Amino acid sequence: MANHTESLAPVNSQYTLGYGMRMDEGTAPELAHPNVSVILPDGSEGHMTLHVINGTPAEIKARLLESVDAFFDIHAEL
Repeated sequence: MANHTESLAPVNSQYTLGYGMRMDEGTAPELAHPNVSVILPDGSEGHMTLHVINGTPAEIKARLLESVDAFFDIHAEL
């Protein structure tokens, strides 16, 4: 009989990332952080803050990537 051992790797928790993106010509005030309601996977209602970044497409992309990195740094315990 073959000796099978179970994997000792930790089981990672599963999460859901809610994300939206839209780019408009012109500028919106970057200090505006409206909240939108979202329906969570368990059916309850949650809220998500919308962030506004102004600049050229390259500047927006760079700042967006910094923001995503910062988000995961803040939630490093996940």
